Amino acid sequence: MSQQQMQGKIATRTAVLVFCKDMASPMVLYFDNAQKIYDDLRALVNSTEVKLVEFEPIGPIKKATILSDRIVGVALQEERYIVQE
Repeated sequence: MSQQQMQGKIATRTAVLVFCKDMASPMVLYFDNAQKIYDDLRALVNSTEVKLVEFEPIGPIKKATILSDRIVGVALQEERYIVQE
């Protein structure tokens, strides 16, 4: 590791991965309340009702919209990153 990387503090954040039909890779979305979003999306995946789902995550993606019948799976992923002090 470089000296610059060793200067920071290691933190963990949780991403919600949304797997959709016709998409090769999942959408990686960051929320302050990732567990709640994950639980809500799991309920939508198991539902037969089609809803328009709109996300306003924090991070590089600012807004995303998708129909719930296009979502085939969701997952949580913990990521470690370095916070500069």
